[in-house]
Amino acid sequence: MSLAVEPIQAAASAAPDPRPGPWSRAAVAAALGVAAAGYVLLFYRSRSAAAVSDFDAIWTAARALRAGLDPYAAIPSPPWPWDLQYPLPAVLVALPFSFLPLWLARAAFMGMSVTLLAWGLTRRVWWPLLALAGGPSLFALQSVQWTPLFTAAVLITPLRALWAVKPTSGFPLFAAYPNRWTVSGALVLFALSFLVFPHWLTGWLAAARRAPHVAAVLRPGGALLLLALIRWRLPEGRQVAAMSLMPLSPHLYEALPLVLVVRSRRELLVLTLWATLAFLAWGLAPHTAGPDHGLVPWLIVLIGAYLPALVVVLRRPNREPGRFGPFEALPPT
Repeated sequence: MSLAVEPIQAAASAAPDPRPGPWSRAAVAAALGVAAAGYVLLFYRSRSAAAVSDFDAIWTAARALRAGLDPYAAIPSPPWPWDLQYPLPAVLVALPFSFLPLWLARAAFMGMSVTLLAWGLTRRVWWPLLALAGGPSLFALQSVQWTPLFTAAVLITPLRALWAVKPTSGFPLFAAYPNRWTVSGALVLFALSFLVFPHWLTGWLAAARRAPHVAAVLRPGGALLLLALIRWRLPEGRQVAAMSLMPLSPHLYEALPLVLVVRSRRELLVLTLWATLAFLAWGLAPHTAGPDHGLVPWLIVLIGAYLPALVVVLRRPNREPGRFGPFEALPPT
C-alpha cells in the first residue's frame, strides 16, 4: 500500500499550481480593491482632520487645473508641507478623481490601484498575492501612494506609460523592463500636458529643486545596493541598482516594487515577513522632524527591504532570464 501511495504523493507535490481563471481573478482583485478602499477610509477617519496624504497635493492640483489655474501655485501650505513635486502627467491621470471629495478620492485611487495590482499578481498563480499583506503595501495604502500602480504596470504592460507620472520611481522599473511602448505612452502623456498647460515644466522643475530627498547611494549603507550591478543581466539586478541612484523618499512604500525581484513563494514569504517587521519597527521608532524624515526611517527601509532584496538578487546567476518574468522560477543552467 505504501509503495503505491508514495509515487502519487510525489507526483502531487511536483504538480504545478493551478492557473487562476479570469473570472476568479477579477472577483478576487475587485474584492481586494474594495478592502483597500475601505482601509483607507477607516485610516483617515481615525486621524485628525488636519491629516494629509501624498495624494492630496495631486488632487488639489487637478481641481485647480480644471478651474484654469496654475496647478503648481495651488498647493496650500499648511497643511501640505511641500510643493507639487510631480510632473503634470500625474495631475492629468488624477483628473477623474478630482470630481470626488478628497476623502473619497483617496479611497477610490487606492482601490483602483490595488485592484489592478491584484489582477497582475495573479496572472499565473495565486501566491504572489502575499505581497499585498506586507508592510510596504500597508504603508502605501496609508500614504495613498503610486507604487501599487507602478508595480502593477510591470505585470500589465499597457499601464507602463504611467511611470512617467513620477520619474524617480518609474525609471528603475523602466531600467528593469524597457519597452518602446512605454516610451511612446509617456511621450503622449507629456505632449498632452504641454497642450493643457504649456508652462507646467517651469513650476515642476522649481518644485523638484526644492525637494529634500537624496539618492540611496548618498545615505549610510546605500552604496551597497550598487552590488546589484553584478547581476545586471537580470531585470531585478537593474531595478535594485537603479533604485539606489534615484532620490526616493526613505519610507517603506517606495520599496513595494521590490516584490518583483522574487521568483519563488519562499522568497516572497521571507521578504514580506522581513518588510512587515520593518513596518512595525517604523511604528515604534522615534521620528525626527524635518523635510527628509531623519536617519531612522532610512535605516529601517534599508535593513527591512533593500538589503533583503539585494541578497535575493545576488543569489542568482547573472544571465538573461529570457521570457521569464517576476514570480517565475528561472530554468536550471
